[in-house]
Amino acid sequence: MPIPTITLNDAPRPASAGDHARRGALAEFLRRRRESLQPEDIGIPRRGRRRVKGLRRHEVADAAAVSVTWYTWLEQGRDIHATPQVIEALARALRLDDSEHSYLCRLAGVAPKPLVLGRPYVGESLITLVDSLLPNPAQLMLPATDLITWNSAYACLFVDPSTLAAQDRNALWIQVMCPEVRDRLLNWEAETQLAAGQFRAEAAKYPGDPHFGRVIDKLTHDSDIFRDIWNRHEVQGFVDDVKAVNHPEVGVVRVRLIKLRPLDHPQLLLMVHMLADEESRMRMAQLLHLS
Repeated sequence: MPIPTITLNDAPRPASAGDHARRGALAEFLRRRRESLQPEDIGIPRRGRRRVKGLRRHEVADAAAVSVTWYTWLEQGRDIHATPQVIEALARALRLDDSEHSYLCRLAGVAPKPLVLGRPYVGESLITLVDSLLPNPAQLMLPATDLITWNSAYACLFVDPSTLAAQDRNALWIQVMCPEVRDRLLNWEAETQLAAGQFRAEAAKYPGDPHFGRVIDKLTHDSDIFRDIWNRHEVQGFVDDVKAVNHPEVGVVRVRLIKLRPLDHPQLLLMVHMLADEESRMRMAQLLHLS
């Protein structure tokens, strides 16, 4: 990797308080990570007595193939430019995990590397939370809408995912392909068009994640209507509105969809279908009693 040119951003552009804070946080983060490592952690021999805590600056610079002066200025919080390639090299040199790497990118003002999401570990607390939201239907899912868990109200109002093949336990697939949902969701085609636009917007946040492509490939193959909707290339943000579900046993249940991201698992989506009125709450209670 070529050694980056040392360029202090030429004033007269005054740095904002936010710029100062960001560079100070970057400098502190780099120092702390450097001090937490030992030479053997990055594959270099330990020679003689060491009077500094952790790695020396030149050791980090050498490992990242950048100049010592440039790295020193970065640790001093100076206003210098760092390319994504150099930040990537620093992340490797400092043995950063994915969360730390993304944090470093944000502090350095560069775009984080694309995420490829696996299925995360979800503790009992989140599963309990989803169950505790009764009588409101709720589900926890990945960005590509693969379901992780759901409560009994979701299963009663829409469809029980446990009755589906594992590969079909996906909220978008369920909305498009399950006849129960298609029959019950009023304005199904408009709602599906909205869901497809939101899915496209979410997919743009994870350009390296193959899960989105898998869902779309399956739906465009299985559904002519969805293929037509998807080919319009519409993008839609989250919409705060009331949806109506006409259940064959209790009648119309109105819900207001709320989307939440757990702080400890920001890659997950918690979707809560808040019952919109007293009549809907009564009908949902009746439906849960019948199940």
